[in-house]
Amino acid sequence: MNTSDAFHRYTKKVCGQIRWKKAHDIVSREIENHLHDQRDAYMAQGDTESVAEEKALLQMGDAVSVGMALDQTHRPSPQWAMIGLVMLLSGIGAIIQFCYYDNALAAAPAGNISIARFAFALPLGILLFAAAYFLDFSFIGKYPYLLPVALLGIDIVAQLIGVDFNGKNWLSIGRFAISPISLSLPFPLAFCGLLYHFRHKRNGYLLGGLFAAFFCVQLVCFHTMSGLFVFVCAAGSLMLFAAVRGCFPGNTKRLFLLFVVAGIVLFAMFLWANSYYAYRMNTLFAVFRPETDPQNVGYFPLLLRNIMEHSVFWGKGNPLEIADYSAILYSGNFRADFLLTFLSYEYGWGIAMFLVLLLTGFLAFGLHKAFRQKSILGQMVSLSILCTFAGEVFVYILNNLGYPLIAPIALPFLSYGTTALLLHMALAGILLSTFRTGEVFRDKELLTFLKPPLFQWDNGKLIISFKG
Repeated sequence: MNTSDAFHRYTKKVCGQIRWKKAHDIVSREIENHLHDQRDAYMAQGDTESVAEEKALLQMGDAVSVGMALDQTHRPSPQWAMIGLVMLLSGIGAIIQFCYYDNALAAAPAGNISIARFAFALPLGILLFAAAYFLDFSFIGKYPYLLPVALLGIDIVAQLIGVDFNGKNWLSIGRFAISPISLSLPFPLAFCGLLYHFRHKRNGYLLGGLFAAFFCVQLVCFHTMSGLFVFVCAAGSLMLFAAVRGCFPGNTKRLFLLFVVAGIVLFAMFLWANSYYAYRMNTLFAVFRPETDPQNVGYFPLLLRNIMEHSVFWGKGNPLEIADYSAILYSGNFRADFLLTFLSYEYGWGIAMFLVLLLTGFLAFGLHKAFRQKSILGQMVSLSILCTFAGEVFVYILNNLGYPLIAPIALPFLSYGTTALLLHMALAGILLSTFRTGEVFRDKELLTFLKPPLFQWDNGKLIISFKG
């Protein structure tokens, strides 16, 4: 369809009145399509092309007036409600950390609990959130290999020059160390960019599954089982979404089921071949019946459940049957991984429940907005981040209820951890950037996926195609 000079000048004049430049492309396409439809309608009535174009322009109205009207409707959506939720959660997290610090000093004056890193990380996290919020989220689809290569590079460098801590190499930059546990958080977003990119490829869904398997291997080798669990949940949701929405050619639903079965089989083979992980899986079953092994595997689950049983709805819980409970409640382990258990005992499980409901509301509100996005990329980006947060929250709650099957990564925006806090704020910024500008982003048309078959039988005729 050729756009006439008159139509082009008209749309350019309309867009000149719209201050949000990102909206210019979509407005231009919509106006030109409407003008072409009107022109064709007039030509069908017998008008010449020039007359039909003039009538179409007259029907559209004055370009300046149309542009000023569109300027009022095509503006970035600030997402004040979700920004407020992120700031509220971050503020509550800061209050919790400072309260924890004061109580820890009172309980153990000679302890090594510090607040300095958190006080530095929180303002930096807010800056990262703001930067990501104003970033164009479509870079994830335009440069799909950037984030995966960066994550792989960090892992390789950490293995070469990193410092070993609890069996994992931490990459140190001055006084700041990048936690490999928390570094698993961007993997679903990295996979999202690749999966979206493969929409233009033949056998793209299969390629997506293969890259998901590669990420799983990378997470097992360099990160943690909790990171693997969160990634599998998020990547599986993206693959299911792509199959249901028909983003790829062919029977992707059947292929998705094949991926699920293959993943379960490969995971079982991995456990069988790796004696350490097989042992860990066997011992983890004692978590559900900790009283059968109270001195070993069952000790910590029994401790957590005992603390929760002595908690009350409001205020400090009943006295514990532990000689020195302060040494446990104010340890670094509780500060990072069992914050809800600590809050339940010190301030009441009503406080912990309120925080869980607040996080659930954030996720539900985000999911509602995610499925209202007008592009596949916008939906996939927001879904990958929300599934990452949801997987973290699920594992964290499970641990704090006394079922520590796998170690949690963090409780988004609330628990202690410099790397986790910075990554959570950056991911939240990208999520809200998607909601802010996703209205004007449109997916590019897909290329032809399949070549025509060499031989076709049509209405009794044999057709031979030599086109590639």
